[in-house]
Amino acid sequence: MMFNRHNLSRIAGLVSCGFMSLVLLALSTGCCVNMGGAGKGQIAVDVSLVKDGKPVASIVIGKETSRSAQFAAAELQYHIEKITGAKLPIVSDAEAVKGTRILVGASKATQALCWRNGDFKSQEYLIRFLPDTLILMGKDMEDPGRMDYAAGQTWPSRYDEQATCYAVYDFLERYCGVRWYLPTDLGLVCPRQETLVVKGTEVRRAPAMKSRALSCDVLVPADLCDDFSPSQTPRTRLDGREAELFARRQRLRGAENFNVNHAFYGYYRKFLKDHPEWFAKGYDKDMPEEMRKTPPAIGALTNAYPYKYFPQMCYTSTGFIQQVVASARNYYDKGQTLGGEPAVGDYFPMVPMDNDNYCRCPECQALLHKKPPCEQWRKQDFFWNDRASDYVFSFVNKVAREVGKTHPGKYLSTITYHEYYYPPSREPLEPNVAVTFCMYPRLSVCPAMGRARDELFSRWAAESKTRPKRLWMYFHRPTSNLAHCFPGFMAHDMVRQMQRYHDLGVRGIFIEPAYMWGSPLMRGPIMDQVELYITFKLADDPTLDGNKLIDEFFTLYYGAAAKPMQMLYEQIEQTYCDPANYAFDTNYFGYQTEEIAWGKLGTQERMAAFGKLMEAAKTAAQTEIEKKRVALFEKAIWEHMKAGRKEYLESKARKEARMKALPP
Repeated sequence: MMFNRHNLSRIAGLVSCGFMSLVLLALSTGCCVNMGGAGKGQIAVDVSLVKDGKPVASIVIGKETSRSAQFAAAELQYHIEKITGAKLPIVSDAEAVKGTRILVGASKATQALCWRNGDFKSQEYLIRFLPDTLILMGKDMEDPGRMDYAAGQTWPSRYDEQATCYAVYDFLERYCGVRWYLPTDLGLVCPRQETLVVKGTEVRRAPAMKSRALSCDVLVPADLCDDFSPSQTPRTRLDGREAELFARRQRLRGAENFNVNHAFYGYYRKFLKDHPEWFAKGYDKDMPEEMRKTPPAIGALTNAYPYKYFPQMCYTSTGFIQQVVASARNYYDKGQTLGGEPAVGDYFPMVPMDNDNYCRCPECQALLHKKPPCEQWRKQDFFWNDRASDYVFSFVNKVAREVGKTHPGKYLSTITYHEYYYPPSREPLEPNVAVTFCMYPRLSVCPAMGRARDELFSRWAAESKTRPKRLWMYFHRPTSNLAHCFPGFMAHDMVRQMQRYHDLGVRGIFIEPAYMWGSPLMRGPIMDQVELYITFKLADDPTLDGNKLIDEFFTLYYGAAAKPMQMLYEQIEQTYCDPANYAFDTNYFGYQTEEIAWGKLGTQERMAAFGKLMEAAKTAAQTEIEKKRVALFEKAIWEHMKAGRKEYLESKARKEARMKALPP
């Protein structure tokens, strides 16, 4: 048996407390062995949980345990009952227990086995098999308040440490065959068996990407589809509890608290009246005199005022820079900003307004390039450039240098966006600046967009090897205004992309999905179902085989209809991802027009083949849930494809008729 210094000190602590019997227990169970790897060199142990539909195990939690442990225990109880029909009792570690103990979260029982909450790093968790004992625990926020499984407001908060939940979810997936592919029971894959015996050794790990977030993750359509219509009727949301449960099961809660966004919109209300010199100059020449004398209420924030006349900040203004520095320091000292910037955790955002109408004062204009420097080196033309990189990042640097003097270890966060897409060329970016790349993974299958993405990463990789990097990923494409686009399926390409992001050292992702408010791709989660599942699984654990996860998805989710559904998905995917289908324009970046969607991708021949597979899947589906899953795909994807193709043919016929009607 091998020991490390950390574990020997734990034994010494027990000896000093006089608990020699616990030392013997620890040695006999192997709780203090060196833990390099997941169960490496250990003997797998069988642990019985349910036999013939009857509980033979109890879920044990601490008497004053965390809300995370309480919630994790409830989730474990719920899913084991789903699998076996048996409801395992949840008991306190102060109670006597017969049979197997499932120790969930830190407690006196885990402490007796040498495990404490403080032993774990952020988001780290443990699954450990011992004779008649299973340990599921991880780093939790120590908040022993009451948790009610039925009341979401009592659950651990979004960014609370809750790695015991990760331990339970990983255990259910890894050893019980549970999967969550959609919210509600429609997306739950749960094997049914009256006897449940699990076998394993040890898993101790933490998610690879530390921040993981999905925009609108609880704003899911109630029917998981949201059949988009021109009437724009308000859609009904899914029950909040169901949506929140799904987000937690995807490990989107308890991740690192990170935010970066356009940071200075709050400055209009707070500072425009007293400090107009902080705002972009040169846009108010045509302001009506009466508005200049008596401006409208800042709170209105209309398009006419103040945006029209003060579209950005003056990023060379000494007063403005000093205010941002003061706001950042106040946030790090007191947890509140002075300018309303959306700061969280260790990151203070530094992102201009969402437009390119920069200040026209001489100082600002001197930092803006007349021609983007990237035109001298990049091989792939792209609609984003670096005309403003030196301007924007010079401002970021000025703030970063001052904040770094008083708050080392804290970060200013910014994005690569529009005219500040590439690194600055005149001065290096300060080391306490974190960067988030705004990018289009769904469009990267188009050769031009793929090359543009590669140039972005190449430039920023050369800029710094150690800078914290994250991704802001736009999944709500491949169109901005087409009601019926050709589906942008790209799960297999996403497997390759995720490996690339890990290689680049990306430590977090934020995704805008297809079902975001205002997006024309109102298909609920189905448009992104496989892609989002693969992305978040590989963000958590890059050692997984993404292609096997895709195969497993179709097998487990569609059951008897798996073969035709996988063929249908992959034929649509192959069409969408085939570079040859975009050879008509070497600078095509992936935004679909009606002609591209249904003249080049969704052709008559392909649509006929897709239709046969759709019918085969409907015929193959056997169980009620298989039929519902196939029907959901048909409604959310296939019906829209047919509608898009039909509208295209009708539009084409109208154009041809107009051409024939023209005089010779």
